Amino acid sequence: MENTEKIVVLACEMLSQEIRAAMAEAGLDCETIWVERALHDYPDRLRAELQSRIGLIQADTILMAFAQCGNAPVGLEARGAQLVLPRFADCIHLFRSFQPGDPGQVDPRTLYASPGFLEERGGLLRDYDRCLARYGEKKALRMCRALVRNYRYITYLDTGTADPAAFEPLVRQRAEILDLEPTACEGTTRVLRKLFSGPWDDEFVIVPPGGRLDMSVFLSGPPAVQPF
Repeated sequence: MENTEKIVVLACEMLSQEIRAAMAEAGLDCETIWVERALHDYPDRLRAELQSRIGLIQADTILMAFAQCGNAPVGLEARGAQLVLPRFADCIHLFRSFQPGDPGQVDPRTLYASPGFLEERGGLLRDYDRCLARYGEKKALRMCRALVRNYRYITYLDTGTADPAAFEPLVRQRAEILDLEPTACEGTTRVLRKLFSGPWDDEFVIVPPGGRLDMSVFLSGPPAVQPF
């Protein structure tokens, strides 16, 4: 990255602890625009919000601290700035990629919980609260546990940016509600640090000004964009 290049970070609020730590470690001090974490549950709304923010940003490069995220970035149009974002299926795979070329090792039996995930009473807990108010505890537990019947664990993802002891009660609370076994595993902010410091190699999608982000960029091979 050239020193004269104007960079803006467009960041997911859900990952705020990891993003702030990675920016500090990479030595990047620039404008950061946070996108509401609750939009993760609604990919179409998240896409619309991202496109709106992109259209307003005046910069040479927008570093997007997101991943594929339910295909929310697919179809985004770069306007006056190039877009750079990690080429990972989701933030869990991103945090589980310990070396270049590693897509992130994830256990399909595990529901992963980062600090940002645990801080928000959204997703399954929001569904539980709604069911609890409408049907009572017994039926609410049965309905929510049915949604995670293919999972065995709920695992705290420790990226080294927060005190695990502070989040242990939240993990155990969710484990009890969902009838899952609470565990913990190691994560890393390696990919975020690389996003903020470079180089932007095949682990990243680069959309030049005037390009549109195509679904194919998240498949194997070099980045691909379409003009619009």
